[in-house]
Amino acid sequence: MTTLHDLLAACAALCVGCVAFGQETKPIEVAPPETVAAPDPFAKIASGETVLKKPDGTVDATYRYRLVEPRMEPRAEAIADPNSDARARVPLIVFLHGSGERGSDNRAQLKHFAGACASDEFQTRAPCYVLAMQCPANETWMAFARELNYGKEGKFATHHEEPTRAMRALMQAIDEIIATKAVDPTRVYLTGLSMGGFGAFDLAVRRPELFAAVVPICGGGDPATAASIARIPFFIVHGTDDTVVPVENSRRMREAIAAAAAERASAEREKARGSADAPRPMPKRAPNPMYREYDKVGHDSWTPAYRFGDDGVLDWMFAQRRISPTSTP
Repeated sequence: MTTLHDLLAACAALCVGCVAFGQETKPIEVAPPETVAAPDPFAKIASGETVLKKPDGTVDATYRYRLVEPRMEPRAEAIADPNSDARARVPLIVFLHGSGERGSDNRAQLKHFAGACASDEFQTRAPCYVLAMQCPANETWMAFARELNYGKEGKFATHHEEPTRAMRALMQAIDEIIATKAVDPTRVYLTGLSMGGFGAFDLAVRRPELFAAVVPICGGGDPATAASIARIPFFIVHGTDDTVVPVENSRRMREAIAAAAAERASAEREKARGSADAPRPMPKRAPNPMYREYDKVGHDSWTPAYRFGDDGVLDWMFAQRRISPTSTP
């Protein structure tokens, strides 16, 4: 008969055997939980590139961009025929980022505004394309000297006839997108912040026939160019306490564009009075430019600006439409 004493002795013998054969029991090691990477909110935003060529046909530089696309699937005929049903086409927003988002990762330029445009909520409310090219770290959208310090010493940007290489690439990419996507040519919008705000003024001067509206945020431009862009609806935004780009940059452009727009309207009135047609009221005009300063936002005037509703600029921007795609200033 096996007793408790016998069982204990047998267990002890087994333990001794395990030690003898080097089979000591070890504590069970628990593997650390796997780290699950957070989903990339920008993963579904398409990537693209445009290649600048030298006169001899060799590659000068390649610029990468991201393109937010509408949730709706555009009809093929809308891409093939720009004169097809306008309901099959959607607006294009050209977005220029600031100096802090320059680089080569083709991602940083989505940090402000452009990335948010890809959300279901945004695209449900305002279906559109958004072109966000990334400017390389050592380049700028506008050929203004950095020693101007954004006007802090009273020296402001002046327009250069020759665009920067990054600007040339951007204009090429815009043309490529319009030619290959279902873009409504009467609703191409231009906006940018900080360095991109300067770039928005610069690009508007270079392609005034293209844009239905321009929204430069905390940027600046050359008042001498105002007459060439006075026909484009502008909504200029800045922070009153901006210590990076002084608000005087935007105020100077507001005054210059307003004066040029008033002069243009006066000339049109005189032309109408001298015509053989019967007198008729001149069409009602919205003020140009629209202008807003935000208090206590510092340099970050884009966050309150890029919103729908009365306090933002988006409802106004999407309401603008060019009357004639082929009109010239």
